[in-house]
Amino acid sequence: MAHVNLAETDIIFDQWECILRKGAASFGLILTDQQIKHFYDHAVALLQWSKKINLTAIRDPKNVAIKHFIDSLGPASFAIPMKRVLDVGSGGGFPGLPLKVWNPSLDMTLIDAVRKKISFIQHVIRILKLADTQTIHGRIEDLSRQEGFRPFDTILCRAFSDLPFIAAHGLPLLSENGKIIVWKGRLPEKEIEAVRLQFQHENRVLEIETKSYRLPILDADRTIVILAAQRGS
Repeated sequence: MAHVNLAETDIIFDQWECILRKGAASFGLILTDQQIKHFYDHAVALLQWSKKINLTAIRDPKNVAIKHFIDSLGPASFAIPMKRVLDVGSGGGFPGLPLKVWNPSLDMTLIDAVRKKISFIQHVIRILKLADTQTIHGRIEDLSRQEGFRPFDTILCRAFSDLPFIAAHGLPLLSENGKIIVWKGRLPEKEIEAVRLQFQHENRVLEIETKSYRLPILDADRTIVILAAQRGS
């Protein structure tokens, strides 16, 4: 049984693996041994770095497994096909890095405005040897003005801002038929109404789809909001 001493708590590999496999199975996902090892290495680094910089307030290994890794993967079981992906406000690398490990064919870009968080994500990319995985130190509202910008077919937003902000700055970054996938807790009815009104004022058609699910083991309510909009004339 493997142990990694982290001062505040230990991650016991066998127990942690069991939680990950059980959580993934609740969404119909089967994880390989290599994927489990990658998630383990990511989690160890996350807890080590979090002793010095603010990457996550979640320190219990069980909650790290469920609230970060499983909650990143779960919606993938009913998400749209993804290829060129942008993870906005990625923080500790969620949901982008777990999704990249789960589906190595993704061309993944992770953006965050905090330099230390980008440094952490780059560290994890190196130790996991992830190909086609890039980072940007910056803000989503400035991204389209960068030289050589290419649109994304999917934008991921987890624990990042409200729907009106995400829609205003994310939709212009999408390719044709692209969509934004937003992780929320309970159904965010007020945010959905606000973003609908925002687009009514702009005379644009906004498509909003919601999918509710339960976070396994912790049995917590979660919602995915999928946004898409027709191009303005």
